[in-house]
Amino acid sequence: MAGDDLLDAVRFLPSQVRDMAVAAADVDGLPDSSGINNVVILGVGAGRVAGDVVAALAELSATAPVIATGARCPAWISDQTLAIAVSQSGNETATVQATEHALEAGARVVAITSGGRLGELCTEWGVPIVPVDPEAGPSAGVGVAVVPVLVMLERLRLASGMNRIISGTAAQLELRHRSLSDDSADITSLAAVLPGRVAIVTGAGAIGKHASRRWVQELDLVGGVACVRRRIPTGATDIATGRRLADATTNGAVIIVLRHDFEPAGLDGGVAMLEDAFDHVHTFRAEGDGPLAQLFDLILTADAVAAALAADRHS
Repeated sequence: MAGDDLLDAVRFLPSQVRDMAVAAADVDGLPDSSGINNVVILGVGAGRVAGDVVAALAELSATAPVIATGARCPAWISDQTLAIAVSQSGNETATVQATEHALEAGARVVAITSGGRLGELCTEWGVPIVPVDPEAGPSAGVGVAVVPVLVMLERLRLASGMNRIISGTAAQLELRHRSLSDDSADITSLAAVLPGRVAIVTGAGAIGKHASRRWVQELDLVGGVACVRRRIPTGATDIATGRRLADATTNGAVIIVLRHDFEPAGLDGGVAMLEDAFDHVHTFRAEGDGPLAQLFDLILTADAVAAALAADRHS
């Protein structure tokens, strides 16, 4: 995705999050939720990310275990299982096969897809489909995968407060977009030092892990910067690993530290070690009410940096 297109995605992301929630709320024919005692999320790529993120959120508010298995259909699936198949394109063979296996095992199934083979089969099977945009960009693509799953869990009374979480996320994205429009100094200063260096992105906890993945993807694919993900160091060994990466690059490394309110305690010492060991350390702290808002806040910031890098390359 080009820098200008990415900036458009950033600009419209809050309304896209709300639109996805409305689309999921309008789906008819949902399965009966009585007797459901476990939830499995099936999907690869963004679908797997959705599963991991939702599973982390569900620990705080769900009434049944929520497990992400990628494209594997666990042997314990039964008629007491809700299986949510997530595939933006609908054409990942592994997700389609896992969904078929879930139906054969008696699970109650909901699909989140734009169509493709999964959409065709779910129509044949009478499985309810939450329609999504097949062209949604990197940030919205995460929302396509995550937001409808949260709405489904709330509608089936398997989790509470999901609509509030989604609304708060959209509001935070609007705030972040306005703040970046008013003051982009942190973004432009990072974009200025990244070219020619390797970026080492580090964060902790579920939110830090998923945000780091998105930063690596966007800086690499859109920004054209070599990028890796590492944990926040806990000792000299971790610092030495980072130094080897830096020394293998002509201009060294840039450390990007992602902080949020839901990370484990005791990380300040590791961040201090990074600041002592490297010349370029840029820290971004998520804002927003709740883990989903803070995850998307960090994701939007990643897109803004990637867009700035792309714009500089093509200027």
